[in-house]
Amino acid sequence: MGVAELRRGLGRAQPARTLAEFIAWARRKPGGITYGSPGVGTTPHLSGALFAKRLGFEATHVPFRGAAQTIPAMLSGQLDFALDNLTSYASVIKAGQVRGLAVTSGGRVPGFPDIPTMAEAGVRDFIVTSWQSFFFPQGTPEAIVARFSEALREANQDEALRKRFLDLGAFMTWTTPEEARRRAHAEMPRWWEAVAISGARLE
Repeated sequence: MGVAELRRGLGRAQPARTLAEFIAWARRKPGGITYGSPGVGTTPHLSGALFAKRLGFEATHVPFRGAAQTIPAMLSGQLDFALDNLTSYASVIKAGQVRGLAVTSGGRVPGFPDIPTMAEAGVRDFIVTSWQSFFFPQGTPEAIVARFSEALREANQDEALRKRFLDLGAFMTWTTPEEARRRAHAEMPRWWEAVAISGARLE
């Protein structure tokens, strides 16, 4: 299995120019603020809830069907912020319509070098990234899994493809199937915490 890691960004369409200013503003706002996501239980929903809890301000979640709906709601003033995949907001950030205050990856994103990490912006221990992996039905021959993994490794070495991802605010990476499984298990406690904070549940 291969893993593609999407770096996440915090976008804003209000006067705060830094993450510290945004947090101070959010804490002062009567009744709290609002944030959007592509739906209940998605990583942007859970990340936003975790962010608000950690930083000590009230935030009401407003679910949409994707960034195509969330972004117009932000630009019209219906929402205060979104903590979402940077790839979805790359074009509006570059156009100056939405301000990227921080990325929640461990390092800056090459395609957006002026956006600091959460740690650089003053928020420690908040590294939250979304990533994708490929899964096969139980019982799939190991030879098939290994062949597919090798194809992904080769794609990961394509510099033109890597640059295309970086320009969109994403980062290509590759791991072995075993490493992908270890990462998934290691991240479970964080997401269980986020689910508990958010109140998300299966209907």
